[in-house]
Amino acid sequence: MIAKYETGPMIYKLTVPWLRITNPSVGPAGEPLPGGCDIVESGLGDTVASADFALLDGSRGDGLMVDLVGKVKLPTADEDHCLGTGKVDYSGQVDLAQAFGAISGFATLGWRKFGDPSDTDFHDPVFASLGLVTRIAPATSVGAAYDWRQKVTSDGDEFQEFTLFLSQRLGPDWKVQLYALKGFSDASPDSGGGLLFSHSF
Repeated sequence: MIAKYETGPMIYKLTVPWLRITNPSVGPAGEPLPGGCDIVESGLGDTVASADFALLDGSRGDGLMVDLVGKVKLPTADEDHCLGTGKVDYSGQVDLAQAFGAISGFATLGWRKFGDPSDTDFHDPVFASLGLVTRIAPATSVGAAYDWRQKVTSDGDEFQEFTLFLSQRLGPDWKVQLYALKGFSDASPDSGGGLLFSHSF
């Protein structure tokens, strides 16, 4: 469940997930998880709160948009069931978007500070993403994105993931997005997908 509130140049967002993980060894963000767990675990995930400031909103005429984003991950997941690390994480990032005719490009560059569970020393990785999106109909857009992150542990792997998505506006207030992803490292899921419904008030 995602709640988002926009006012002026600010966007505030709160994400509260429910997770079901098979054979858990890493969390949803690709971080190693402590403890011995059953083959399948499910429950409330870690809550993520973020604040986004629009430094440039594309109104200058060149179409460039630049956002500064800060996030904090709150340990609401049960670490004993391998649904989270039980620690607070912080991250900061810069998001850019630029229109090139019918195609828009977007990119992210950021850094994350992991909270360290007992007997662990997580690295604080740099992460980045790069993508394209284009409108194929007045209410329909398609796009692709590649996400990368440095390894979290010395013997771990970098996070590498490729995502395809389709967004369809169903009306003035409703939108649906379908996505599929493919991972390219042991820190990433082998594959995945999802459906996201959005309603504006």
